[in-house]
Amino acid sequence: MTGKSEPCLNNLQTLCDQYCELLRAPCEIQGLIFAVAAAPEIPPPQIWMGWVVIEPDRIDQNLADSLTGLLMDCFKLQLQAMRDEQLALPPNCRYHGGLTLDEPMSQWFSGCLLAHQHLQDRWQKAWQAMQRQKPDRAPEAAKDLSHLLRLFSTFANIPLALEQAVERGNPELEHQLPAIAETLPRALKQYVDLAGELAAYLPNQFETFTS
Repeated sequence: MTGKSEPCLNNLQTLCDQYCELLRAPCEIQGLIFAVAAAPEIPPPQIWMGWVVIEPDRIDQNLADSLTGLLMDCFKLQLQAMRDEQLALPPNCRYHGGLTLDEPMSQWFSGCLLAHQHLQDRWQKAWQAMQRQKPDRAPEAAKDLSHLLRLFSTFANIPLALEQAVERGNPELEHQLPAIAETLPRALKQYVDLAGELAAYLPNQFETFTS
């Protein structure tokens, strides 16, 4: 997102700090919203907003109303950032050696992958439509998406990625990660572009929930 989103993100941070036992971490929510906004077929708010909540039975109406308005504001800002091709990670999501699971970058990609998992059927539906209409492109699109998800998974859980790399005979991954991290903005754009390409094969697709 851009600098215009700073007040919204500050409000999200405040709300998550206040209700840390009920809501996911702010960066995790931002990553989740990114994946929702990028999806080939965007789900209704009443579906994806529930993914933000850890303890739904403990959410009262006042918090639900505050959360709904704030999430919609962040969602609209994310859509606008995508239109403007402003796809950088939040400023606090920076790679460094020894990155742990509870740091912003890992949380952001965890949220992104959580939403993608929930949206897997929508991605699959779009890919199957591509497969019918443009069968030569579909295998490459699937390969591209798999590569991006592996990349996102790496930065969602660096310790696990390093452990698995050693098991596969690639102990050099740890030294390669700083350079790989530099490619993440490009990877985010590829993810959004791929979703847009797939969406074109679905009937009656247009951006929704933008107002």
